[in-house]
Amino acid sequence: MAQTEAQNLQEQLGTGKVIKLAEPLQTPRGAITELTLRRVRVKDFKRAAEQYPDNAVLQEAQCLAMASGLQSEDFDELSWEDYTQVRQFCLGTH
Repeated sequence: MAQTEAQNLQEQLGTGKVIKLAEPLQTPRGAITELTLRRVRVKDFKRAAEQYPDNAVLQEAQCLAMASGLQSEDFDELSWEDYTQVRQFCLGTH
């Protein structure tokens, strides 16, 4: 799938990125081979903290799911390699 001008602009600005998944993700809507990511926002964290007040792991996973555009149950099926790619971009970690 070719990147759109908007996706290219987001990548140039550092606010969005398209990643190719190492392992395609099977969802009820079909197979996903790439994700368009955005940085995690404070509002994502607040929403995740309300859902999972005492679980930092679930808070992070929920934030990353929102930033990747995936439903939580689909995000849970990502390979660890793909999760690491998502985490590195969305949270700015290395």
